[in-house]
Amino acid sequence: MMRTALTIAALALSVPAAATTITFEEPGAPAAMSNSPGAAVPVASRLDNQYLNLGVVFGSGAGYAAVVDHGFPSLTPTPPNIIGGTAANGTLSYSTPITATFYLPNTATNAVTNSVKVLGDLFGLGSGSATLIAYDRFGNVLGSVADGDNKPLGQGPVLSFSAAGIHSISFFSDNATVGFDNVQFGALTAVPEPASWALMLFGFGAIGATVRRRPRVAIA
Repeated sequence: MMRTALTIAALALSVPAAATTITFEEPGAPAAMSNSPGAAVPVASRLDNQYLNLGVVFGSGAGYAAVVDHGFPSLTPTPPNIIGGTAANGTLSYSTPITATFYLPNTATNAVTNSVKVLGDLFGLGSGSATLIAYDRFGNVLGSVADGDNKPLGQGPVLSFSAAGIHSISFFSDNATVGFDNVQFGALTAVPEPASWALMLFGFGAIGATVRRRPRVAIA
């Protein structure tokens, strides 16, 4: 029983305790490429697992997203860098969805969070809309949120979504003009894999069987 309790405690490990925000200007972030949609993304600007130490891996159509120097500091939540998607041929594409998948930091252990938030860059009035879709560990859609980039400068799209068990998200714009900045997510919790669930169920079953086998004491 003690071993089972320890197993459950290990599976419930959560890190970090507070929300994490990624601005794409952190030390070790990919070098930003110029803001040139359709251009090939240099190797140095490719974004995939550079933030695994924080618990997230990024991807897009070419298997990686792109870090881009927006070029207009006043239009970006935290200048100068934003991120964009990549087409299958490895070129910068603001209309291709970007994915973010969560893991326990520096591991291959799948993790989930209960809240995510992504900011669109501040491109200007009527430049389109942005959408975020959240998925659970098995790829089922948990929900989505959209926001238009039709606000005054300084107020771009805000994609904020909360639900239990978010394992990955995808986010994209509808007309190839909106990039993204400041990806934020809440505390990460490990996801028990099928083998772990089977072990836990076996442990609970064994405990139940032991309880059932205990002799009953007759009271005179």
